[in-house]
Amino acid sequence: MKPRSFSELYQEAAQHQDYWIAGAILEFTESVVQEMKRQGLTRTALAERLGATPAYVTKILRGRVNFTLATMVRLSRALDAELRVRLGGSSRRQAVRGPAEATRAPARRAPVRKAGRSSEVVAAAASRPAALRARQSAAGKPPQPAATRARTR
Repeated sequence: MKPRSFSELYQEAAQHQDYWIAGAILEFTESVVQEMKRQGLTRTALAERLGATPAYVTKILRGRVNFTLATMVRLSRALDAELRVRLGGSSRRQAVRGPAEATRAPARRAPVRKAGRSSEVVAAAASRPAALRARQSAAGKPPQPAATRARTR
């Protein structure tokens, strides 16, 4: 069996529902972490707002809980942020796009700001690599090359 390229492995992973679920969870938890940083909240403070333990908040942030809409609403309310769940157009990534699609930049929406509210927690079927880059950027790490960004099981 010949070794497969990263692109082939990536295309194969994108065919599995678990890949997309993990990406959505990662994106949501990253938005929670960003909002916590913006507000200067610790995990303990968020746990108090939720009426939960800090260990539960850690499980949430690691994506180790059942992410129901109810869980997501509780988190957004505890953060005093708006939860927006939406579907968009195709969220296939650059690595799996055809040559004609690869030259077209994906449309991005500017964040909507409500009066007196400066943030929102977003759960969307969107780009997992973008969430990984946001996590690395927030941690002050330089971006990794595409070949090393992929997660393995």
